[in-house]
Amino acid sequence: METYCRYTLGPFWSSEFNKDSQLNIFVSDKHFQIELEACNFENSPALLADYFRLLQRLEPDYLPELDEEFEDPLEELADWALQSFKPLFQQIPPLNTCQTYTLRNCLFPEVFHYSLVANEDNLVPVFLDNIGRERLMGALLPESEQVDYSAIPVYRPDEIEVPISLECGALPAVPRKVYINGQQLAFLKSVGAGDVNSTCRELKAYAKIHSTSLSVAINTCRLLGIVQIPSSGRIVGLLLSYIACDNRTLLCTGKDPQYASLRQKWLDQVTRSIERLHSCGVVWGDAKPDNVLIDIQDDAYLIDFGGGYTRGWVDAELANTAEGDLQGLQRLSEFLSD
Repeated sequence: METYCRYTLGPFWSSEFNKDSQLNIFVSDKHFQIELEACNFENSPALLADYFRLLQRLEPDYLPELDEEFEDPLEELADWALQSFKPLFQQIPPLNTCQTYTLRNCLFPEVFHYSLVANEDNLVPVFLDNIGRERLMGALLPESEQVDYSAIPVYRPDEIEVPISLECGALPAVPRKVYINGQQLAFLKSVGAGDVNSTCRELKAYAKIHSTSLSVAINTCRLLGIVQIPSSGRIVGLLLSYIACDNRTLLCTGKDPQYASLRQKWLDQVTRSIERLHSCGVVWGDAKPDNVLIDIQDDAYLIDFGGGYTRGWVDAELANTAEGDLQGLQRLSEFLSD
């Protein structure tokens, strides 16, 4: 894929009722919402066919041809759609590395709303407005007797610093590595409008872990606070202790021959953590190798207490139970021993 100056891909939205979709592109500290509507490509049968082909590759059940070279389908769609935006993107000043950017800059950037239209066999950007389509941000959490919200530090988005480097072309669409008040390093787990149940479950789990004397012996994150939009009361993220892992999970390292000597250590650590979680009344939930981080010290950490299950790791009828955790643990053991 050709590299454009200063942009990152944000959430992709599509419709189950038609072939319309929306790309969200972040350029420097600006947000481009780009509407891709099939009716706007009808003047060019070739471009319409290209759009349908690229959209089909994004379907969950799409199976590529055996000889088809892999390319991220969303990046491929973006590469096709953004050719005509390149001159616009190049006019936007780069990020100022001397400026402090916060989560507020990421959540509420200046918006440029465009549509993409076929003019003969060329794609042409058409400016719509500076408002864009507003989508519900964050979750409103219900009152709970099991979680003392008053005991959880609450931060505004402008109190969460998002670090940038000289190589950064744009603010991240979904920041992960952040600093609380510019000082304490944290991992930001974003919370969407549909995450009410999973977020409540996760907060209850962290509260139980925090209250037990075994908390230091459980290899997992610690809850450092939540991020709330003051005007709406919506929670947009959980702030968790940062695990330096270079994006390594048990899924990608467990089968790697160079880590063969560490597999038993990781299985032992996962086993002990699950036992200690159960002793304080916490169920891991979605037990699978994707939810085990391997940090830079080669230690295994459990993540994600939001619940659910993944087929092949935990049976549906055992989801969110201690029995399901043990089943997942057994399958993790088999995964590491194969």
